[in-house]
Amino acid sequence: MEKLSKHQSLKKMIRLQIGIALACGVATVSGATGAPDEWQPFADQDVIEIITEDPDGDLRETKIWIVVLDGNGYIRTNNSRWLANIRRGSAVSLRSDEWESRVTAAEIDNVELDQQVESAFKAKYGFMQQLMSFFRISDPTLLKLSLAGPAGSQ
Repeated sequence: MEKLSKHQSLKKMIRLQIGIALACGVATVSGATGAPDEWQPFADQDVIEIITEDPDGDLRETKIWIVVLDGNGYIRTNNSRWLANIRRGSAVSLRSDEWESRVTAAEIDNVELDQQVESAFKAKYGFMQQLMSFFRISDPTLLKLSLAGPAGSQ
């Protein structure tokens, strides 16, 4: 078993605490976006769920952060299982407290747009986003979302 340095152990402990806080809803902050009406159910939420399908057919429901810019949703991740599912061609849905909608997700490699999305995440999620950015090991994959199906009440 590999022994971690004090710095690595501290980073691992802080990441775990942030993850637990987000999962429990303790680390939510408010932030308004100028989203079109169709995106409001997702833009107004601090934490939503992305739903994909694992290779074995099981649904993967994962809590994530989202921002909305210019009529599109944007999410980010670092080599998550749900990203692997999207890359494999899984259907993708988003779920807020009241809505669920199918979406398409496209990976974006655009430095200017990435900077705009980073600023939007910092504006919406404040200190928690800045803290997470500080401990980021690699740049996250940016995904642009577009609504693919009618949003409906659950």
